[in-house]
Amino acid sequence: MTKISEIALGNMNFILKILEPASDGMLKMKNRKNGGEPGMASEVWDNILKQIQTISQPIFSTVNPPATEDEINLLENTLGVHLPIYFRNYLSVCNGQQERVPFIGYNSFLSIPAIIETWSMMNDLFEEEEQVDWINEDRIKPLIWSKKWIPFTDFEGSTHLILDVDPGKNGVSGQIFKYHSGMSYQKVIANSFEEFSHEIFKRLQANQISYSDGVIKFEDRYFV
Repeated sequence: MTKISEIALGNMNFILKILEPASDGMLKMKNRKNGGEPGMASEVWDNILKQIQTISQPIFSTVNPPATEDEINLLENTLGVHLPIYFRNYLSVCNGQQERVPFIGYNSFLSIPAIIETWSMMNDLFEEEEQVDWINEDRIKPLIWSKKWIPFTDFEGSTHLILDVDPGKNGVSGQIFKYHSGMSYQKVIANSFEEFSHEIFKRLQANQISYSDGVIKFEDRYFV
């Protein structure tokens, strides 16, 4: 190998070393923008379900099998939204519950058909997406209802945890908030479904819960 070839090869190796971490970082940034790194939600929700099974076999027995890719695509196409990767991965592990019984707190986690049913019902009730004139826009858009709000839990048909893909001017796409009568349009539970999932697992793992009358509650009443 000539001296010029050695120099060229050395320069190429140097460039590749620089590019490798940059490319990896760009990939991680892209994944975070889309709602989390692929696969991570699957691992977290596998661990959440193991914790639930240890605490209450009756609650665990209501969990549906994982949703298929076709079912997740159907949800996305029906709602006309781009679902965050982390939420898609969650559904690929836990497609909600077979029955509307409490999963954590008094919230039942909805299956894909139940999400579509609840979302459609809310759209029918509040088709015009009326604005709440007396509330200034903050993290959540001051609307009675939005088609970009995805209800993934239910409590007695009146309270839902919402995956918000069209936030207010101070919010972030993919944030989680509690929808109910008299709700705050400033308060969100988590900035992403990823954060929401980790907060659940953190409390379960640390045993920061109580369990009575078939209901699991967090000691700090997180989202309950």
